[in-house]
Amino acid sequence: MEITNLQKKLIILLSILVGIMVSITFSLYRAIYVNPNNLNVIYQTLQDEAIPTSLNDVSILYFTDLEFGEFQNQERTENLFNTIYDLAPDVVIFGGDLYDSSDQINDENNQLLINYLSKIDAPLGKFAVLGEKDQLDETMLNTVNNIYSNSQFEILSDINVKIGNQSTASIRLIGLSSQPNFEQALSNLSSDEYNLLISHYPDTLVNETLASYPISLALAGHSHGTQVTYPIIGGYRNIENATQLNRSISKNLSFDYIISSGVGCTNVNVRLLSTPEIYYFNLHH
Repeated sequence: MEITNLQKKLIILLSILVGIMVSITFSLYRAIYVNPNNLNVIYQTLQDEAIPTSLNDVSILYFTDLEFGEFQNQERTENLFNTIYDLAPDVVIFGGDLYDSSDQINDENNQLLINYLSKIDAPLGKFAVLGEKDQLDETMLNTVNNIYSNSQFEILSDINVKIGNQSTASIRLIGLSSQPNFEQALSNLSSDEYNLLISHYPDTLVNETLASYPISLALAGHSHGTQVTYPIIGGYRNIENATQLNRSISKNLSFDYIISSGVGCTNVNVRLLSTPEIYYFNLHH
C-alpha cells in the first residue's frame, strides 16, 4: 500500500516527538541519578602582567557551596576531596556554605570535615569566606569557625592578604563578608598587583563601589546555578542575592568574574545543566 504525503508528514512528526521525549527522559534521568554525583574540574590559566614571575605556575583551587548534609553525603564528599588531593594546589579557596543545615551538625560530622579539610596540603595558604548558611545561627557560626580553625583555614571577612612564593612579590586575595565593608576589605589595593576578589554572593559584585577599585578577577557561588537550568529560559527559581548576576544573567562589569555552580546540592537532589564543579587556576606572568 502506498504511503500518502500526509502519512509521511505524520510519521516524520511522530518521529520528532518521540525523539524529543526520549531526549527529555534521558536528560531527566541524568539530572536525578547521574549529574549530582559528577564533578567537573575546570582548568584555566590566569595570565596577567601584574602576576609576578615568582608566582608562575602557582596553582589556586576554588570550590564553593559544599552543603554537607542530606544530599552531599560522605561518598560524594570523599570523591570531592580525593580530587582536590590529587590536584595538589598551592592555594585553596572555599567560597562558603560548609553545611547544608544545622540538622547535620554533630561531633562525628564535624570531625569528618576537619579531617578532610586538614588533609589538604596547600603550602601557600588555605582560605574561606562565609556563606549565609555558615551564619544561620550562633551554633552554626561557632561550629564553622571551629572547623576552619582546626583545619588551618583562614577566614577572610572584609580583609585582604598577600600571596607570595618565597618572594616579596605577590598577588592579593580579598575576601568579602555577607554585608561587606568595602573600604576596609579593599584597602591598600594597587593596580600594579593582581587582585583576586572572593564573594559568596554574586549580587555583591554589581555594587558600584567595586568599579572604583583595581580588581583583576572576582569569584562567587551561592546560587548553585539554581541546580536546574532550563535551556533558553534559565534557572527554575530565583535565588536571593543572585538575582542580578548568576549563571543565566551576565553583566558588563569593570572586572572579569566567574560564578561557580558549586559542588553540593540543596533543596533538591537534582542537577540539570549545572554540574558540580571546582576551578583549578594556573598563574602566569
